Amino acid sequence: MKTKMVLMALASTMTTAAMATEMNDTITFSNPRKVTVMTNDSVQKIKIAGKQDDENFRYESTVSIDKEKTSTKFIKKVAEDDDKWVVDFGFGWNAPTNMPSGHGFAVFRSQEIFVGLRYCYTPKGKTQTYSTGLWCNWRTYELPHAGKGMMYKTDNDVVAFGNFNDKYSDTESHIRIFSLSVPFLFTQKFGKKSKSSFSIGPVVNFNLRGRINNEYTDGDTDVETSTKGFDYQVVTVDFMGILKSGGIGVYFKYSPMSVLKKKETTVNGTVIENPQFKALSFGLFF
Repeated sequence: MKTKMVLMALASTMTTAAMATEMNDTITFSNPRKVTVMTNDSVQKIKIAGKQDDENFRYESTVSIDKEKTSTKFIKKVAEDDDKWVVDFGFGWNAPTNMPSGHGFAVFRSQEIFVGLRYCYTPKGKTQTYSTGLWCNWRTYELPHAGKGMMYKTDNDVVAFGNFNDKYSDTESHIRIFSLSVPFLFTQKFGKKSKSSFSIGPVVNFNLRGRINNEYTDGDTDVETSTKGFDYQVVTVDFMGILKSGGIGVYFKYSPMSVLKKKETTVNGTVIENPQFKALSFGLFF
């Protein structure tokens, strides 16, 4: 009878221990004297020697390593970096430098518009962002209306300055350049929670289309001419700066390169050369 009772008690104890182990994988040791952890590519072995009130205590456990879960955790950690695509839009004005003496552009009639996408990467926990993308850019360089000045192309594809006929009214003359632009920008936020930042970096312009447009009214007739084939730079580089707060910013761009190629010709004994003006622009950035 006593033997049966002991066996029943022992079975009950083992069942309880098994259930406890099955329900809870956490084992706690108070004040272990020595803990050894050995890890290789497939398993991790843990050894504990001695604990509180028992110097002879020994514990060993071997756990297999799931490479797939480890890889997933690594990918998740990398994915916590912030990367995203943003839409950029800019509207501004051109104030070119290095114009020939006696000539100049009307700044607030010389407009610039660009729009496009940009990929932004911010390492986890950092306030620095690195970005690049592709913009479509339209730039206009317009002469002042006063004086009825105009630009035209000579027979040798050189841009020259002249004047509209005095009888013409509502005169306009401008150079228009279309480009695909690739920005390479570094952005620094003023704090992790700040909505303000500044960006700097080069913008490479692939200038694909250039036109000289002249418009005027002759009596009751509106006339518009568009001339292509003059020699502009195919590739130019701007240096850009952006100061932004929230969703609105201001930008500045300057290129040390001339918009037009260096070229000259002789007309009626007079040497005429492409005006070597350089692009400078400023405006709003969204």
